[in-house]
Amino acid sequence: MKKIVSPKIKTQLLGLLLLSACSTPDSMKGFDSKTWKDDRDACQNQRAALVDDFEQIRKELYGKKEYVVRNVLGKPDSEELMERSQRIYFYYIEPGTQCDSRNELSEANRVQVRINSLGKVSEITYYKPVETQKPE
Repeated sequence: MKKIVSPKIKTQLLGLLLLSACSTPDSMKGFDSKTWKDDRDACQNQRAALVDDFEQIRKELYGKKEYVVRNVLGKPDSEELMERSQRIYFYYIEPGTQCDSRNELSEANRVQVRINSLGKVSEITYYKPVETQKPE
């Protein structure tokens, strides 16, 4: 016997799948994304206090899609296009010349998130490595 699913139910299921696909993973919900996103270019110096918390979720970001990074960290402060459709997102973690001129990369410390050609995180580094607490 063949079961028939109404188009309305199919639409609702598709909507739920799309909503869940764009959400932040539960394991990253403890990270204060709002404060990180609100401190654009780290000019308010609030991101520096979140570096240890960021370190807790950093390894979980590997292999995640670009939209997850944007949900957790927000729009990058700067972006560099690489060969073969790769990109590097820059998120400053300390104030610097980027607060005065947003047209150039600053020498201020920043998180660098490499997005590969498949749209997934392949590398996360610091411009100037910082002392962080190691995750347990």
